[in-house]
Amino acid sequence: MKYFIVEGILKAADKINDSIMKEHMAYTQRAMEAGMILTSGLKSDMSGGIFVMKAEALENIEAYLSKEPFNVYGIQEYKITEFEPHYFNQSPSEWFNK
Repeated sequence: MKYFIVEGILKAADKINDSIMKEHMAYTQRAMEAGMILTSGLKSDMSGGIFVMKAEALENIEAYLSKEPFNVYGIQEYKITEFEPHYFNQSPSEWFNK
């Protein structure tokens, strides 16, 4: 398994509407339920988002992002960084809640 930090960079925030946002949220939720995304959220400056993802290969991440609604509608582009985790918290839900 390979691990990735994906940075979403907003390029056309004015294109976001309720319908697209719902598509984006549902698409992300399906990937979370499938175990592909550990966490996803907005950057503090609202300039895009961050995902921590896993997949067998970079191509799987690229395929996922090619169908991501914010990408499809030209709202966001992505920077993908592969990393090799060495240490991790055993209870990420507790870590993010504090």
